[in-house]
Amino acid sequence: MSNAGKEFSAENIAKYYSQKSHKSVSARTIYNYIEKLQRAYILHTCKKYNITGKAALETNNKFYATDTGIRTLNTNTINYEDTFYLENIIYNELLIQGFTVFTGKTFKGEIDFVAIKNNKKCFIQVSYLMTNETTIKREFGAYDKITDASPKYVLSLDRINLSNNGIEHINIVDFLMHKLSLHLS
Repeated sequence: MSNAGKEFSAENIAKYYSQKSHKSVSARTIYNYIEKLQRAYILHTCKKYNITGKAALETNNKFYATDTGIRTLNTNTINYEDTFYLENIIYNELLIQGFTVFTGKTFKGEIDFVAIKNNKKCFIQVSYLMTNETTIKREFGAYDKITDASPKYVLSLDRINLSNNGIEHINIVDFLMHKLSLHLS
């Protein structure tokens, strides 16, 4: 749960567990546990989407907690400045709004989400706060190599509108309260 929103590798977990416990565990066993967590509606799988090739990929999925309260309880920490926590909330909201959600894979980077509904899509970056120029450049710069004309968004808790270069900035609270919605193309 503490790794919700981070790239997942069953092979790395199996290797780590085997080294720490001195007991052999296979990647298949890890996948079996993940599947049971999904069937119990504790975890959602977020597959990768090749933005250039416009297709879903089958490698190194990410997982998000269905209930962020359980995620918090399980990890015993509350860090609202954790961008992964906010990503998890946005992921869940996108599902509630009827989107199919992927993690976007670019040639040399990643976009937090590719949200698709009715064969139309948009791209989304999530950030806690954009308090300095480095953070602003990182979040908006994630779109630099994407030539797809679909709408691009950066969601953060900032109250001032930081939209630039055709990339729209949306306040997370306004998005969650349905004061602003995403446009698709």
